[in-house]
Amino acid sequence: MLSRFSDIHSHSLSAGADTIVNVPLGIDPWGDIPHFSYGIHPWDTASADIDAMLERVEALAADPRVVAIGETGLDALRGAPLDVQERIFMRHAAIAERVGKPLIIHAVRTAARVAELCRSMRPTVPWIIHGFRGKPQFARQLLAAGLSLSLGPRHNPEVAAIVPPGRLYRETDAPPMTN
Repeated sequence: MLSRFSDIHSHSLSAGADTIVNVPLGIDPWGDIPHFSYGIHPWDTASADIDAMLERVEALAADPRVVAIGETGLDALRGAPLDVQERIFMRHAAIAERVGKPLIIHAVRTAARVAELCRSMRPTVPWIIHGFRGKPQFARQLLAAGLSLSLGPRHNPEVAAIVPPGRLYRETDAPPMTN
C-alpha cells in the first residue's frame, strides 16, 4: 500500500506526488496535496478542543487522499499526560482499523509502550514508528511486536539491514514550507 511512496512522512506542503504529507490540524487539506496523513500529534493533545479535533480526523479518514492516519502517538516529554495521549492514540488506532489505513506513530521515550499496545490490539493495518533512530536490538523488539519502521535522514544504518521488506519505509520528515 505505502510502497509506492518514496517518502511516507513529510511536513512540506509542496511535496511531490510520491510523498505523504502530514497535514497539521487547522490546515485545510483540500488544496493541491495529492496524498496526506491526518491526525492529532501528541504535542497537540492538551488542547481543550480535543473532541472536535478527533471528530475532524474521523470525518477526513475515509477520504481517498488520506492514505494514512496520524501522525499520532505518545511523547513522554511533551503534550498532555500520557494517559490522555494514550486514549487519543487508541482512538486513532480504531479509526485506522475502521478505514483500513496505516497508522503513522510519533513515539518519544514511549516505543516500548506502543509495542505493548500493538501486541495486545493485533492490528490488521500497519503501525509504523516514524523517524526511528534506535539500535538494531530495539528495532528487533519493535518488529517482533508487529510494528513497522520508517527511517529518516538521521538513522542507524544497521537498522535498515534487519527490517524485512514491506516493513521498512523512508521519510524526509521535511519541515513545513515557510512564506
